[in-house]
Amino acid sequence: MLLVSACFNPPEFPLVPEIDFESIYFREAKHVGERDSLVFTISFKDGNGDLGLSSTQIEPPYHDINYYLANNGDTIPVAKATVYSDIPQFVQIPNGVTGKLVTVRTHDDPEYSDVIPSFTDPYSCTFFTYTKVFVEAKNADIFDETYNIDSVYSRQPGIPDFYALLDTFYYQRNPNYANIDVEFWVKESNGYTLYDWEKEFCTISFNQRFPILSEKTGPLEGDLQYAMTSIGFKSIFSIKTLKLRIKIRDRRLNVSNVVETPEFTLDKIKRGG
Repeated sequence: MLLVSACFNPPEFPLVPEIDFESIYFREAKHVGERDSLVFTISFKDGNGDLGLSSTQIEPPYHDINYYLANNGDTIPVAKATVYSDIPQFVQIPNGVTGKLVTVRTHDDPEYSDVIPSFTDPYSCTFFTYTKVFVEAKNADIFDETYNIDSVYSRQPGIPDFYALLDTFYYQRNPNYANIDVEFWVKESNGYTLYDWEKEFCTISFNQRFPILSEKTGPLEGDLQYAMTSIGFKSIFSIKTLKLRIKIRDRRLNVSNVVETPEFTLDKIKRGG
């Protein structure tokens, strides 16, 4: 959940967004089935106001994940993009790029055993996914008979066939899909340790999107409030001391400075209501 306020005065700001930490509080759920909320507010300034992404902005460079091609002992990331409006996005193969889609089996090739993690890795869920990948007929050389071809689709006359592969593919999240990044740091006896939500729970982190803040081009400043909800905040962190590190990026992929919250425990910043 995001709450945004902004003003449209004409001061000059840098084109790279600048942010400052303003406040943070914790609200514990009162009823079974409800989620706890950890809510922070940052202020922002941006010279041309290109902050925020809509839910429909999923074409490169804002796509969600990259798949990979195995090529001569290396891996080449390939994005997804819309080809037909009524079909999920297809992998996009740049001109001149060759190789085979990286799957869970690629690790077994000695050439890639140190490049691709093993599926037995305890964090394999963060870089392998069992899913359908759509491939245009012109790119059929990125797979072979060892892949599971779930379907072959024929479109209208004159439109080439395409394939749906159902397999366990290697992937990485595209950091540019999100425009607000939040890291949780937990205080230990030897300093702070990053808490990785994806590795711990095989789920997405709190790196997410806030909506477009202004349809106009020009200097923009205001406050952005971000509410993170979970049923696990209290059970995971209990009385531990935490701090958050936060940054945002604009639509040109300029990344802001990083701001850090003061140290806190959930009880010390707890708010009723």
